[in-house]
Amino acid sequence: MSAPQVSRHLRRLRENGLLESSREGKHANHRLNLPVVYSLGYDLVSRITH
Repeated sequence: MSAPQVSRHLRRLRENGLLESSREGKHANHRLNLPVVYSLGYDLVSRITH
């Protein structure tokens, strides 16, 4: 996947509240917003992670 594609996917995840991002200089740190992800349902989350 190209860098622009990754960037677009990350932006979509952030816009929908599934991802939280912070910057430290040139680096960006991303983490899942677990309460929102878990609210989608256990079955969906387990299928995505396996």
